[in-house]
Amino acid sequence: MAEYFGTEGWHFPSKIRIEEIDLHMPASSTVHYDLENTKKVYAALKDMTLAQACDERMWVYLSHQTFWNYMRKRWSVETYLKKDKPEEAIKERYFFMSNKGRALVRHGIARLWWYGHVSYDETRTDPFELTAVLLSKLDIAQSLLERVFSGNRDITRAVLAILYQKEKVEQIPVTRNVFRSLMMYINQLGGVTILDALDRAELEKLIGAKLNALLA
Repeated sequence: MAEYFGTEGWHFPSKIRIEEIDLHMPASSTVHYDLENTKKVYAALKDMTLAQACDERMWVYLSHQTFWNYMRKRWSVETYLKKDKPEEAIKERYFFMSNKGRALVRHGIARLWWYGHVSYDETRTDPFELTAVLLSKLDIAQSLLERVFSGNRDITRAVLAILYQKEKVEQIPVTRNVFRSLMMYINQLGGVTILDALDRAELEKLIGAKLNALLA
């Protein structure tokens, strides 16, 4: 970066201190180690506030400096050049979209922190147990985190807890279509109910009942 900008002032010290994080490099086009890297990034930045997390300057610095080698391996720019609008794809992974909510899910490094933020549950023996559920299928992360209600951690953790119970404990698979129908139900529920006013137990009861109905 210094070679590009020369003597111009292109950075300044941040109040956020990040310990050295050695991210797993993607092994192939299908083996990305997102769960392992989420654990590392979120553990290092667990105390960061949402206001700090929405500051694009930090994430842009991390993607272009601290984790540059990881970014080039995980989100190769060359692959985006084949798309119709490569600049948009590059912007969402390396920079920040104008929609801060979606930007946190799309940015190459911010997404790892956000995965941890919405799923980390300190009440469980393994606090990252629900994170593993979130990242078990690509469609779960996309369908859940790109919804307006995903900013409410009680809702996201309630959904993941119900999925864990159904698939891991009861050994009942939840298909893509069923899960998407569940997400639509929560969206519709938010139109007639103040979801933020419900506690975790109430949310799990409502979501669990709807999932059972969809699977029946």
